[in-house]
Amino acid sequence: MKRLSLFAGLMCMSALACATADPGTAVSSGPAADVNALQKRIDQWLEGYNKANVKEMMDVFSDDLTFDAEGAPMTLGKAQSARIYSGVFAKYATHIDGVTDELRASGDLAFDRGHYTITLTPKAGGPSVTHKGHFLEVWERQGGVWKVQHLVDIADAPR
Repeated sequence: MKRLSLFAGLMCMSALACATADPGTAVSSGPAADVNALQKRIDQWLEGYNKANVKEMMDVFSDDLTFDAEGAPMTLGKAQSARIYSGVFAKYATHIDGVTDELRASGDLAFDRGHYTITLTPKAGGPSVTHKGHFLEVWERQGGVWKVQHLVDIADAPR
């Protein structure tokens, strides 16, 4: 079960993108054009995840991505993360719901933080597993495009 939790956490990697903003509750600051562009990138990741489209998801991450997930033995990079997502999508039907609680942009840097719920249903049959957690992402504008450079994923304690 611990291995499954690690995979679920890694899947949310872009928790970044694991989140849709709820304009009524999300806190945001910075130029409206930047906040909107960041939200589009978040939406791109979320749509890619829910379609199991690893290429679409990975486009949101910088080439020098660092991803720290609770329980992972080490910091992961972009290529490692893509392999993990591909493996998870091969074994599970997945769905993610996410909420951006805060999104702030200033200059060429930004961050977002929020929470998510992932549902994993084994393709071979069996009960679904739900994983919940929180994330923090650091974004950098690279060549005019926002990319996640650092991601931290923290699993919620089981209830």
